[in-house]
Amino acid sequence: MPALAELIKHQPPMRLIDQFLKGDQEGATCAATISKDNLFYRDELKGLPAHVGIELMAQTIAAAAGYRHRDAGQDIKIGFLLGSRNYRCQVSHFALGETYVINVHEIHAESSGLSVFECEIQHTDTVIAKAKLNVYQPPDEAAFIKDTYE
Repeated sequence: MPALAELIKHQPPMRLIDQFLKGDQEGATCAATISKDNLFYRDELKGLPAHVGIELMAQTIAAAAGYRHRDAGQDIKIGFLLGSRNYRCQVSHFALGETYVINVHEIHAESSGLSVFECEIQHTDTVIAKAKLNVYQPPDEAAFIKDTYE
């Protein structure tokens, strides 16, 4: 399996997922083991707040896109989380030392770069969080950056 650094542009301390487990043209599976080094770690929780699960899902989507681009011989590209729908999490926090498996599956894609992914987070083979995430990956990254930031 490829290293995450080959698939996503996120770098520590912003990279919250640890391992790319598998991928195909429709999605990916990654893992995150919670440590005190995590940017969002909170001592009072002994872990990460539950809402950080959305970012775990978003970074797994980035890995899925990176895997797809790498498989096609292309460079990895930037992407943007536009929003989430129906985020439901069964735990109050992601606990220190525990490993969580994140699965994402693309359920809608448009040529404009807009996509919707169905996402879930599992802990010990039990689904503990679910959401649909809306994302955007500009077809022409350089033009998007120029139009947006110059």
